[in-house]
Amino acid sequence: MRITRNSRLLMTAIVLLTLGIAGCGSSQSVNRSDSDAVSVVQKKYKITFWKWIPSPDQMPKLERAFEQLNPDIDLVVKHIGESGAFFQKLAVGLASGNGPDVIAMQVGANANQFKSYLEPLRPYAERTWGTEWRSKFLDIALKQAAFSGEDYYVLPGGMTVAPIILYNDKLFQKHGLQPPTTYDDLTHIVAVLSKAEPGMFRGIGIGAKEGWACRDVFMAIAGQVAPGSVYQAEQGLLPWTDPLLVESFRWWQRMFAEGIFSTDAFHHSVYPDAFRQFNSGKQAMVSLGSWQLSSMTRQSAGMLYDPPRFGMFPLPQLIEAGKRNVTATVDIAWGMNKDSRNKGAVWRFIQFMTVGEGQQMWTEMLQVLPSASEVRVDEEWMYGTVEKEALRMTLEYLNKGVSGPRELQESDVQQSLFLVLQALAFGSITPDEAAYQMQQSFEKG
Repeated sequence: MRITRNSRLLMTAIVLLTLGIAGCGSSQSVNRSDSDAVSVVQKKYKITFWKWIPSPDQMPKLERAFEQLNPDIDLVVKHIGESGAFFQKLAVGLASGNGPDVIAMQVGANANQFKSYLEPLRPYAERTWGTEWRSKFLDIALKQAAFSGEDYYVLPGGMTVAPIILYNDKLFQKHGLQPPTTYDDLTHIVAVLSKAEPGMFRGIGIGAKEGWACRDVFMAIAGQVAPGSVYQAEQGLLPWTDPLLVESFRWWQRMFAEGIFSTDAFHHSVYPDAFRQFNSGKQAMVSLGSWQLSSMTRQSAGMLYDPPRFGMFPLPQLIEAGKRNVTATVDIAWGMNKDSRNKGAVWRFIQFMTVGEGQQMWTEMLQVLPSASEVRVDEEWMYGTVEKEALRMTLEYLNKGVSGPRELQESDVQQSLFLVLQALAFGSITPDEAAYQMQQSFEKG
């Protein structure tokens, strides 16, 4: 008798269900005979998943692969939109008891905000992978997943690095420009392009209508001027009025005053506004992050007849003693709704996306960098030379140039920082006033 691949998958699912693995941690976990197991395979366990990422063009492939490996699970996916809309809908859904089974999350402030709705995952990990389960993840990723507690209410699904400035390689070559390494280099590029391309938006697009876009750039500034100080201030170990933090606020304001970023940016969101301006050739540079590597792969660029060529560089060196840096975070972590009726099925999806086939597949799409220790990234995935260099640079900074996490742990502090950075950019407050407001916000919190 010829055994097909689908037959092997079905038999594997039956064996797993017979052993009770499928019911790990689930209220539906019961002892079953072999004949019972066959009937369970025929029954579909439905689990719901709301998301902002993976993107709509990436998720169908992941969904098909998961359901092929788990024929007894029906994964129902709903794309909500960008992260702001997603977290707003998630808050309403969970509060009303109508939230999804699988909860896509960010570590830090967001995970802390939703922690009461999440199932601790440490018992699942220990039961499935043993006492050495932590070795399956990168140290930086697991450390951030533990921000919400050592019971691990979320597990890491992918890393992102920011800020990274995308630049139009065609325009840079046209005007003999190279990616900047110093602030003077950057101001020279902005001046040349402003004169030579007067119809374009000036400077770097930032999409500053969204607080996270402002935070990403500011954290890189502070990482040079006041290394570690933002995290110390958030924990109350250093006042926000510390002179180096004031100087970091001054640099942020200066970059708007000198046209590196435009105050028009506060009328624009990152997506679609700032990215659309850049992608259409109306702006030469835009501040984004490592997730844009996904548009630079052979698979993505190959879909276009004449793909745009983008390069990447980190924020240039601002001061003589400054060290160029990025922040890195577990940009998506996977959580389980503690009220889910199918926790065993949810756990199988979390396994798939954290250390399983889904982690490898999604990494190859390069919307995220791997958080699993055994997953590797290959330069040959990239479209061409400039794209390979962008990947190489990003991985170098992820390995050696991270100043800290992108996300702060306290949602109130992070929100206050968003507001202060916007006010500074408009020039409505001074750097000293910004520092004082942050300290007052911290003390009231």
